[in-house]
Amino acid sequence: MIELAFALALAAGGPQAQEVPTPPACRGAFETIDWQACADAAGQGTPHHSLAMINLGTQAYVDGDYAGALRFYDKAELPGQVISSDVIFHTFRADTYQHAGRDAEARADARVAWLKLIDDPSVADAPRDRLPIDDEVRFAVLTRILPILQAGDPASFGTARAMFIGLPVEGWESLTNRAAVLEQLGEYDAALVDSKRAVDLQPNEPGALNNHCYTLIRAGQPERGLPFCERAIALAPDIAPIRHSYASALAAMGRCDDAERQLAEARRLEPRGAIYREPLACTSKS
Repeated sequence: MIELAFALALAAGGPQAQEVPTPPACRGAFETIDWQACADAAGQGTPHHSLAMINLGTQAYVDGDYAGALRFYDKAELPGQVISSDVIFHTFRADTYQHAGRDAEARADARVAWLKLIDDPSVADAPRDRLPIDDEVRFAVLTRILPILQAGDPASFGTARAMFIGLPVEGWESLTNRAAVLEQLGEYDAALVDSKRAVDLQPNEPGALNNHCYTLIRAGQPERGLPFCERAIALAPDIAPIRHSYASALAAMGRCDDAERQLAEARRLEPRGAIYREPLACTSKS
């Protein structure tokens, strides 16, 4: 399990964290700090408040609450200063920005995460990573930033993809994550191999079922994908990405009214998700 507490550096002027007295609520081992209590004690506009917002945002991100993560990450920003933290923070924030449709900010964070992953000299002054950068960390980072790099940093993408493909993959979760990345990169045949292996390993896991369904849709096989979406919905009806996959399958099959109902439910479950605000292409089939 990747640790969820991050250090912070502030650049481009203003008070540095070490120049501001640390409130008692913000002291101690990072893993034991109550970050909401720290934020309340620090007060807005201080480095310690910013640090607390970063960690609250990351907790929300890990819980799957993209909207909450975005709110906290935005509150972490201080006027005229640039936040620099470790590779996992920049990775999670890049994914959060991408999910919200804030592509330029996503690309900027993905770039920083990649440079930190390869220990580029340009980020030597950034806070050091609290975890060693091993294969687990590389996989977690590349799973999230590869699609962003493909669109926004082609020069780095090829090297990053080669690193990703070379990482060992074991278990249904890793297979599902790699399949999801390959699908986003447009490599559908390879994605389907991984997503099917994940379902075979865990036939009653909603995440694996949803991933295989969506990969089949993207590969032009919505009829084959629909049963997997239906099984995922039955197991986890309140997960927005699963509703979106189901809506996508229905739209691809021409069941437009049913698709719109499922998409509306995804919006209700996750109002700030950019992808759920986008209409699905659908031509009704009588």
